[in-house]
Amino acid sequence: MRGRKRLCRDRRRREPRLPRAKGPGIGHGLERGHLAFTDDPEEALSNSHILFLCVGSPSLPDGSVDLQPLESAARAGAPWLRADHVLVIKTTVPVRTNAWLRQLVGQVTGLGPGQAPRVVSNPEFLRQGTAIRDFLHPDRIVLGGEDDRAVDAVVRIYRPILEQRFPGGDESRPPTLVRTTPEVAEAAKYAANAFLAAKVSFINEMANICDRVGADVAEVAKVMGLDHRIGADFLQAGLGWGGSCFAKDLDALIVAARQLGYEPQLLEAVRDVNERQRQVVIAKLQQHIDLLRAQVTLLGLSFKPGTDDLRGAPAVELARSLRIRGARVTAFDPVVRGIQGMPYVGITEDPYEAADGADALVLVTDWPALRTLDLTQLRSRMRGDLLVDGRNVFHPDEVARAGLVYEGLGRGALGKRRRLTLDWRAPWPAEERSREAADDEQEAVPGRRVS
Repeated sequence: MRGRKRLCRDRRRREPRLPRAKGPGIGHGLERGHLAFTDDPEEALSNSHILFLCVGSPSLPDGSVDLQPLESAARAGAPWLRADHVLVIKTTVPVRTNAWLRQLVGQVTGLGPGQAPRVVSNPEFLRQGTAIRDFLHPDRIVLGGEDDRAVDAVVRIYRPILEQRFPGGDESRPPTLVRTTPEVAEAAKYAANAFLAAKVSFINEMANICDRVGADVAEVAKVMGLDHRIGADFLQAGLGWGGSCFAKDLDALIVAARQLGYEPQLLEAVRDVNERQRQVVIAKLQQHIDLLRAQVTLLGLSFKPGTDDLRGAPAVELARSLRIRGARVTAFDPVVRGIQGMPYVGITEDPYEAADGADALVLVTDWPALRTLDLTQLRSRMRGDLLVDGRNVFHPDEVARAGLVYEGLGRGALGKRRRLTLDWRAPWPAEERSREAADDEQEAVPGRRVS
C-alpha cells in the first residue's frame, strides 16, 4: 500500500489515537500525509476509488446481526457514489449480505444495472491485541466478488502484503490469496470462528472427563496436538473463550441456520459447554471452602491477555456468581481498573495486595506477569491456601512447594501424575507418591477449608 493515500471517514469527528499505536507505517503515514481522517462523506468519496466498509455489526436481541450500521454507511455515501467505486465489506456479516448491499446501493444511488458500484467481500481474520501484526502477516486474504475487475482492484491494494514487500515483511511466508464467491467469503469467516470455538469447548469437555478419570488434560492435549490433522492451537483447557467475536459470530450462525430450517446441534453444544465451564470453577471452590463471607481473589479480568476488553470475560461472570453466593471479591489486572455495574469488586494495582486475606485465588487471565508471580509471597498474604488455576498455567508441584493447595481444570488425580516425555526412548519417571485424602466430610466454616 506504499504510496497510496488513505482517508478514513467516521460519522463523528474525533481525534484518532492511531499515532500511539505500535506498527510499521502508521505514524509515518500520518506524518507524510498518507493517512487522514474526516467526518465528511463527500471528502471521503470524491477522490477515492476503493471504499473499505469497517462498521460495527452488533447483535440484535435474538442473536442475529444488526445490519443497520452497514446500511447507514451506504446511504450516507449514496450522493457521491460512482459506477467506478468498489465497496469492500470488511465487517463480519451474514451470508448473502454482499448481494443485499449490491441491491441496496443500486436503489439509493439510482444507478441502473451495471452502473452501480461493485461490492467485494473481504472478511478480516484479526485477533484482538495483535491486529496490526495479523493484518500485515496474514495466513490468507479472502476476496469474494461477482466482478473480476473489482476483485483485481482490491488485489492491487493488497499486493505489498501478498508479496510481503514492505519494511518488516517476510518474503519467505507470503499469505495465500483466495478468490471466491461472496457467499464462500462470508461463510468462511463464520466457519473459522465457530471451529476455533469448538476446539476450545472440546478440550474443556475433555478436561471435565479427565478430572473424573485421573488423567491430565494438558498432557492429553499435547498428544492430540502432535497429530498434524488436529494441531496444538486452541487446545488449552480452562475457563473457556470470552470476548465479543466468538460469542457473537456463533450466535449469528445458529440463528441463521434456524431461519433456514436447520437445527445446528453441534454449534449449540459448543456454546453450552463454554457457558457451563465458568461454573466448574465455582464448584471447585465450593469443594474446599464455604463461599458465604469468604474472600476470593481473581487474578486477571480481561477476556484475554493484551487487552482491557471485558465483553464476555469469564471474570465478570465469576465475580457475579461469587457475589450471589455471598463471597467478597477482590481482583488484580494489569490494565483493567474497573468493571461497569460491579462496584463491589475491589480492584487493586498490585496482585499481592489483592491477595491480602484471601481464602482462595483464581487465575482467570493468563497474563505473562501473572505466570511469574511469587507463589510463596502470595501464600503469605492469604488467609486460606487454595489456588484454582483457571488456565492450567502453573505446575501443581510448584504450587504445592509454595504451601498452596492446587486445583486445575482437568489436571486429574495429582497422585497418579506422570511427566509426559516426547522422546519414546526415554523411560517413564517413577510415579510420584500419592497424597492421602481425608474421607470424612465436615461442616463448612465460612471462608475455611472443607476437609
